[in-house]
Amino acid sequence: MLALPQRQPMAMAPPRVRVAVVDDSVVVRGLLSRWLSETPAIEVAGTFRSGREIIEALPMLQPRIILLDLDMPDMDGLTALPLILSKSPGTRVIVVSSLSVHGAEMTMRCLMKGATDYLPKPSNHREVSTSADFRQALIAKVLAVGGIRAAMRQQQVPPTPRPTPTPAPASSSALFARTSSAGRVVARPAPSPASVAAPPAAHPGRVSAGIRPLEKTRPKVIVIGASTGGPQALVSLLSHMPRVASRIPIVIAQHMPPIFGAIFTSHLKQHVGLPACEAAEGKPLKAGAIYLAPGGCHTVIRRQPDGQMILTMLPSEARGPWRPSIDLLFTSAADCFGADALAIALTGMGRDGTSGARDLIQRGANVIVQDEPSSVVWGIPGSIAEAGLAAAQLPPEKLGELAQSLVEGNAA
Repeated sequence: MLALPQRQPMAMAPPRVRVAVVDDSVVVRGLLSRWLSETPAIEVAGTFRSGREIIEALPMLQPRIILLDLDMPDMDGLTALPLILSKSPGTRVIVVSSLSVHGAEMTMRCLMKGATDYLPKPSNHREVSTSADFRQALIAKVLAVGGIRAAMRQQQVPPTPRPTPTPAPASSSALFARTSSAGRVVARPAPSPASVAAPPAAHPGRVSAGIRPLEKTRPKVIVIGASTGGPQALVSLLSHMPRVASRIPIVIAQHMPPIFGAIFTSHLKQHVGLPACEAAEGKPLKAGAIYLAPGGCHTVIRRQPDGQMILTMLPSEARGPWRPSIDLLFTSAADCFGADALAIALTGMGRDGTSGARDLIQRGANVIVQDEPSSVVWGIPGSIAEAGLAAAQLPPEKLGELAQSLVEGNAA
């Protein structure tokens, strides 16, 4: 009998995320598109000078991510954002803006209007071109928000390098190729769906909600950690637990630069309608208030000799790269409240919060996390869930309802 050679299964090509760059500076457009093109898992779908140009190109472009500058002629980023999300609901927008007070205010308004995340941009072209930290943060954020690492994990295919870096894409149609003194705007029409990274679906092999029993203890404090996608998730969470803030204190660690703290606090009060303030050294922890950890340092809870709980600020060097640290906040809640604490972990990159969640579990507290389908990046909550520390995985609004039920003693 003739032995036929066995056909080897074909390895699936690693997914790639399509990114459009929108910035009125030809220098910034060129740098960002070059850096992105040199990353194997990223495809630059096009570069554009204004909000109006990206909106016109959206029907054929179909980017997964748009990097959006705010200060642009013709149509700025804040004006363009709702139009982009209306035309392309599945597209995620990362605002790339300066760290000025004006830039931070505009960025926060974008986050509340539906932008996925933000990336602080250095103040001038020289700093943009020479900042290794900015480049690394850009690539990491695009890969995380684009779901590339999650998609690769599901396919169990390691990333493979591209043979040579590809330049910014060439013009392909009159619609997408415009020449002016400001530089050339180029775009690449969307490829077939099979080659594009889709949002990762929940992995069937991952731990499911309820892996730990939910303790019926009525919490005396709630600590919340969030990062990428956190501002919108926090608004949804807090809006569904309106009676909680009047009964117990809530302390939030949202990863952000220092300049965003006061601005985010103001927006949170406006959108949620609950009392909120920035945490400060020695501030007493009282029911009826939401305390937001300021960026650039860490906020922890401490018990005074008289039993009074206060907030204490630690220097940014105290714990890892994430500021404010979720781990430090969670651990301090475990030390001060034990089983009477409730921790909630929302969407975000990294593993910050897992160590603190473990400390809380060891003292009998509940830890609940945002589920993967509703998360922008299932890093922080996913790490806690995969460690077997979560009592529930739910969307933010359901987490809020569960928290309120626990505080009121009505949890099933």
